[in-house]
Amino acid sequence: MTDMGDRANVLDESGMLGHLRNFPADLAGAWDRSTSWDISKIERKVYNGVICLGMGGSASGGDFLACLSELGGCLPFISHRGYELPTWVSKKWLVMVTSYSGNTEETLDALECALNLGCDVVGFSSGGVLQSQLEAAEQTWIPLPGGQPPRSAFGHIFGSQIALVWRLGIQSPPENLGVILEHLTDAVEACDFTLEDEEGDVITEMAQSFIGKQVSILAVQSLSPTAYRAACQFNENGGVFARSQVIPEMNHNEIVAWGEANATENQALLLFSWDGTHERVSLRLEWMLDNIPVEPTWGIVCEGDSHLEALLYSVVIMDWLSCAIALLRGKDPTAIGPINGLKEHLS
Repeated sequence: MTDMGDRANVLDESGMLGHLRNFPADLAGAWDRSTSWDISKIERKVYNGVICLGMGGSASGGDFLACLSELGGCLPFISHRGYELPTWVSKKWLVMVTSYSGNTEETLDALECALNLGCDVVGFSSGGVLQSQLEAAEQTWIPLPGGQPPRSAFGHIFGSQIALVWRLGIQSPPENLGVILEHLTDAVEACDFTLEDEEGDVITEMAQSFIGKQVSILAVQSLSPTAYRAACQFNENGGVFARSQVIPEMNHNEIVAWGEANATENQALLLFSWDGTHERVSLRLEWMLDNIPVEPTWGIVCEGDSHLEALLYSVVIMDWLSCAIALLRGKDPTAIGPINGLKEHLS
């Protein structure tokens, strides 16, 4: 047993690491179940776009769908986090509602607006008010396996969301889904810091270098949602502050602060890229790494033969890294005291 394995035995009381190990199986399960869904109410309809409603871990899938659609889709996807709906939403938009618990306050408020507009709605949850409201309105509800924190259920959530998108013909599935699952399984094993590894535990080494630092997480444009989700995982699992930015956008603003004297003294940098990065973005990245030295800097080249696989690979890395930070800080990666306290206040 590694030192991190000992820490996990003491601190991981709710089994977060077990959920991370199940990520490829969660995706596979969602894809298998999708063949039996009844989506007759939204099939063969023409929409102007898809608006994805959700908060926290239930909202990330919408960001990933939007990113995939930019390179290989036929409709825009817009993520909406919060109450109500944008004023431009109409019956011509498909509304995709995701609340893992089925009881997320902001999401249910936006759902009510969508139903009042007469929109077609498809919802994903493990039950809750979302299920009952959609069934009462004779809309489409797709069940998710329950019993875990939403941020650890990304395989269930996103796997179901993208399976729906494939069935509707909005995006096309890769031909090698089985190979993708095999690669992700290998990635999970490589990241599992509780296992003995002769080549060394890189995830723990990275996590140790981030302790006590202000962490900036950057992603190239075509992996843009990875930066934000990684920052959220650092916040929620690790209990540390992290901020996200995207290249090239940050080249027009935040890069100035990086270039100031002594600005990087307490900074750490984590960067996500992949083989499909735009060549001009790659040039910008090379210049930054040569001219703005930050210690530590870690670059993750997301592996995969497709855009989808690269995005899913990033999920494996960020989830294990954020939990390693939690254990090194003596935190249960599942614990979210302030979130629960706020919910009690609102209720």
